[in-house]
Amino acid sequence: MNHGPWAEVLENWITLQSNNSRAARIMKIGDKTVTVSTKISTTNKIKDVSETDLQLFEAIEKLFYEVGHLKKRLRRAEELLYYVISGNNQMKEPCPDNYTRMGRNCYHFSNRDFNWKSSASLCRGLGGHLVEFDTIEESQDVIAGLMSDSKLKGKNFWTGGLNPGLVWIWANSARPVHLDTKQSVIGDGRCLKLTFNASSKIYSYRGEDCSLRQRYICELTIDDESANKIERIARLIDKDN
Repeated sequence: MNHGPWAEVLENWITLQSNNSRAARIMKIGDKTVTVSTKISTTNKIKDVSETDLQLFEAIEKLFYEVGHLKKRLRRAEELLYYVISGNNQMKEPCPDNYTRMGRNCYHFSNRDFNWKSSASLCRGLGGHLVEFDTIEESQDVIAGLMSDSKLKGKNFWTGGLNPGLVWIWANSARPVHLDTKQSVIGDGRCLKLTFNASSKIYSYRGEDCSLRQRYICELTIDDESANKIERIARLIDKDN
């Protein structure tokens, strides 16, 4: 059986009280033996000890409360930290219906053709936005997925890229499509298409007329959901302050 850190202290305290309550003095007067109780002095001593011990127990009780309080806050902080860093974990939550996981994100690939504006609206209706490639790795993941799927390979898709006049940007985040401004996009259109080159067997960007009908790729929007969950956990931690 495991004992808590205060077990020995409590046992010693009980023993002390028990010994004090039985305190007595044995004296001999002639041939007679007389037992003289020390009850009065012992009672005063017990009273003094009890007051001291009461303060000790109050301090112990407060200490236990503080330890429990800190453990609860630590547990909630660990939950928040785990949630934040779990994005690097290979175990991912399943994507919603109509979405497919590729790399770290979930994507929806349409099987019908629409103009760019309608495609953007349909993505919002599915809880996402037209795909935006934030990194080279992300674009490589999606293109690899397209090439490995016989139903998708060779098809052209709208992305979230727009050219309002000077530079190509992603419509949802307003970030530039190319961090290197020297990189260019072929084509005269203002909407960005991920197009398949049949001769080279590769995908690349092309500026296309926004009114043309193409398939589209949606990327699931998860930032708001993640931020809300982090905020909820943070509020739980602050509640114990």
